[in-house]
Amino acid sequence: SSLQGAYFIMAARAIGLDVIGFYHSNPDAPARPSEFDREHAWPTYSYIIVSVQGGAADELTSWTLTDDRTRFDGEDIISTTEA
Repeated sequence: SSLQGAYFIMAARAIGLDVIGFYHSNPDAPARPSEFDREHAWPTYSYIIVSVQGGAADELTSWTLTDDRTRFDGEDIISTTEA
C-alpha cells in the first residue's frame, strides 16, 4: 500500500539511505504495470516488474509514473558485469 511505501521511505531516510524505486513480480502475466499499480505509485520512483512464467523469472522491465499520474513510461535497464 502507499502507507507501507511511505513507512519504508521514512525508515530508510532515518538511517541515511535513499529509496530510488520499488519492485514486484507478476505471476503468469506480462511485466507491465497494472491500473492498480498506477493508482498506488508515486512519480519520480522507478518501478521494476518481473514477469514470472511457470515459476521462473522471465521478462524484467522498469517504469516511472508521469508527473500527471496518467501513465507509466518505460525506462531502460542497463546491466553491467565485470569480467
